[in-house]
Amino acid sequence: MDIFPAILIISVIGGIVAIDTASAWQIMISQPVVICPAIGWLLGQPEIGVTFGILLELPWLINIPSGGKHGSDSNLAAVVATGLGVYFVTKNINTENIIVIILVLYSMVVGRVGNYLVEMVRKANLNLIYQADEAASLGDMKKIGILNFTGVIYSFFSGLILVSICIILGALFLEPLIKFIHPNFDYPFGLAKYGILGVGFGSVLTLFINKETKWYFLVPFIIGGIGWLFITF
Repeated sequence: MDIFPAILIISVIGGIVAIDTASAWQIMISQPVVICPAIGWLLGQPEIGVTFGILLELPWLINIPSGGKHGSDSNLAAVVATGLGVYFVTKNINTENIIVIILVLYSMVVGRVGNYLVEMVRKANLNLIYQADEAASLGDMKKIGILNFTGVIYSFFSGLILVSICIILGALFLEPLIKFIHPNFDYPFGLAKYGILGVGFGSVLTLFINKETKWYFLVPFIIGGIGWLFITF
């Protein structure tokens, strides 16, 4: 896979994901479990896309942007990780497990950087809101429509720029690191994938388990464990 056409394709996808995340549509195509397999399929590595989609969806499900709170930009981070994953696997620079784990860690950094970019876009959108208020007071519906579209364009280019820069930096600095790790470490890196999956499940459970609901989760496990013991012994 040639890196420059891939950067262009994935950056445009990043712009679309940024729009769907906050500005328009919100039809869930921006979720890692959807967009990662789509990128993998588009670039000829569907298995890698599915892997990243599963690993990166669960840990960030608790990252709910409500009110003034906004956590890591997990969707764009997943786009970057998947794009780089396909690129590195295609180049066969190391084992798949090592590549995946390094990029999952890198995606966490990208997500935090993306958060600051989102805040910058939000501040830029405040100016659009003030202009929209003025246009509404004058009954200028055309200007309101233009301002709404401008906000969408802001999101698109913020996603495009973040993804393109992070892919270029990842390709430059992560490839030597991944090559440096000995392939004999493939097995522990493979186990780390299950660890990340476990963290994801644990994170999601925190949304449901509290003092009032804990027994709804514990009782079936206790009954199942007792039943297993009777059957086994």
